[in-house]
Amino acid sequence: MHLIHAVTDGTGLRENTIATVASLYPDVEAICIREKQLSEQDTCLKIKQLIDRGIPAKKLIVHSHPDLAIQYHLQGVHFTEFDKRLKAFKQSYPYMKAGKSVHSVATARQAEIDGADYIYFGHIFTTSSKEGLPGRGLNALRSVTKAVSIPVIAIGGIHSGNVKTVMEAGAAGTAMISAFFK
Repeated sequence: MHLIHAVTDGTGLRENTIATVASLYPDVEAICIREKQLSEQDTCLKIKQLIDRGIPAKKLIVHSHPDLAIQYHLQGVHFTEFDKRLKAFKQSYPYMKAGKSVHSVATARQAEIDGADYIYFGHIFTTSSKEGLPGRGLNALRSVTKAVSIPVIAIGGIHSGNVKTVMEAGAAGTAMISAFFK
């Protein structure tokens, strides 16, 4: 099974993004609300807008705001690579999904030890969201997928033309921004 996560584009969840989320949620495993520039209060308002629009809370993962994941009974929360709250979150809320962004085999292994249900590994290919940085590539993805037993979701420069190669490299799924929101 190919897990598909749509990751919001960081533009503040404007009306057109909310409309896109409303149209695509039936076809994806999760929508990761990744709006780093929004305050927790503004993120809370946007989650409420999404739910009021008919998007099931169980389709939503919020980035970096575990309290909002709990408050709105979301699918879960996603942590950055250097966020230390994953282990405590999973100990307190073992029934909620928690993921983590990682960029190496070592951090992938640590995320698994800390209780992550899945990891985002990337960026795999060159991408405009990581301008000037080369992608980590398929060999790095293979190394991570062999090092952990939890699902590895590839992110970064992924589109319909390269999904097959990512899956052949061992990814459990893909997380995409531009394919859905640009």
